[in-house]
Amino acid sequence: MLCDDLIADKLLPQGYDGLDRVFDRIRKARKFTLSKEFAVAADGLVTNFKELYKIIPYCRIPYPATWIEWLHDDRPHWNPEGPYKARPVDRTRHQKAPQRVGMLMEQQSAFAGHWKTHLFWATKEKLDPTDVESKFNGSLGAIILDTRKVLESSEVDPLVEAIDGSCLADFGRGLLDRLMVHQPDAAMRLMEYAVEDWGGEIRFMVAVLGLLNTRNVAQHSFVNKELHNIKRAKQRKLPLFSHTVLKIRPQLWVNREGGEAGGHRDLRLHFVRGHFKHRKSGLFWWSMHPRGRKQLGIIEKDYEVT
Repeated sequence: MLCDDLIADKLLPQGYDGLDRVFDRIRKARKFTLSKEFAVAADGLVTNFKELYKIIPYCRIPYPATWIEWLHDDRPHWNPEGPYKARPVDRTRHQKAPQRVGMLMEQQSAFAGHWKTHLFWATKEKLDPTDVESKFNGSLGAIILDTRKVLESSEVDPLVEAIDGSCLADFGRGLLDRLMVHQPDAAMRLMEYAVEDWGGEIRFMVAVLGLLNTRNVAQHSFVNKELHNIKRAKQRKLPLFSHTVLKIRPQLWVNREGGEAGGHRDLRLHFVRGHFKHRKSGLFWWSMHPRGRKQLGIIEKDYEVT
């Protein structure tokens, strides 16, 4: 997992003051990782603005300190070689192809729909033991969302309403202060990069939390590392984090026969075409019709929630 490798990294904290304290908060956070089908489903919502904006008021983080991570290539909208032709990595702006991405979300008040998010990632490039640059990084910008700010009658973009503040991360401020004094151009570039780090990630975060808070979509599978860590301790290795894998309920997910699981066509229910309904008992996902191969079957009725 990214959180295991990130905490074990010794290079990144040398460049960002205060990162050790943020790492301590990641250690204590409850951890989740997205299965491939869950990431695909959330990705299918990032451009479905009507449904995405509908679920913002119901988004909550499951724990006061929550870490969620995923494999970057599991999101078709972010794949330069995929169907959406995402913008390729720009080396001139110090960008590298991400391998895994993670978010630390921390509750900011007594309300679970009010949280601050830090963004981290690992690159695909192999780490050379002699390299002085880490393959891990974190955005110097953070985002605070408060879903209570979203008003149904408002014509303003709900995400604009929900963003309580775009602010600096809880690390690297000393670095920015020094650069502002000695290399102001470099400091401004870093802040531009911080804004670019979040391109599309806010909508993906809302999509993930929306599906996680939906009563008939998410399925949880706990991975306990306690026994494994006993062996690692004997080998003087750092322990690995126990975590929960977020999956899509089996009735919503069917693998392509003889093919690789995880593409958009593997979903009997294509999440872009469905819609959310809020009931007294919670938020539910309703399928109008599926998208995909007819051989996998056609669903023409609402899901039965058990």
